[in-house]
Amino acid sequence: MARLLLSKATLSAQRQKLAAYQRFLPALDMKRQQLQGAIKQVEAQLQQQQQQQRQLEQRIAEQMPMLAETSIDLQGLCSVSRLRLQRRNVVGVWINELGDIEFDLVDIPLMAKPHWVAPLQQWLKEGMTLDVRQQLLQQQQIAMAAALRKVTQRVNLFDKVLIPDTRSNIRRIGIYLDDKERESVVTSKIAKNKRQAAGGL
Repeated sequence: MARLLLSKATLSAQRQKLAAYQRFLPALDMKRQQLQGAIKQVEAQLQQQQQQQRQLEQRIAEQMPMLAETSIDLQGLCSVSRLRLQRRNVVGVWINELGDIEFDLVDIPLMAKPHWVAPLQQWLKEGMTLDVRQQLLQQQQIAMAAALRKVTQRVNLFDKVLIPDTRSNIRRIGIYLDDKERESVVTSKIAKNKRQAAGGL
């Protein structure tokens, strides 16, 4: 660490630094709070999507007990053919959101498969869409949590290190300069008294 010069110029520079840190800290703290709020929103959306997924699974289990029948080939009924994502900036963090999703649906000949395969195909589409949304929300969560960690580290750096250190430097320089000023006043008084004493002799 560089040695602190105890001078008026250094004192002025330290005061300017302190003012800059104190201006910057509230903006950082505001960003931290906004990120915390955005993360809570994503968590709420994720819980909602997971709830919808559970409801869908329950509906399928109740209405399609025949899925336990393994002799019917259900492979490839539905698959994602195109996924379009939209980029959005949330509190300085770029995230992906689902723009559009397209599916490849296997044609179901009326006589070749049971009647319940067509509604199952639609439910598979719904389930896959929910899966994609949940994956995107989890990615958003990770990105925002990383940004929050960085901002929190910066807030702590300013609040617990830079500002206290700068205040300490200002105090130290101030005490040194006051001592020097007192010393010079005392020295000049002593010199004046000596001159007067010499002149009086």
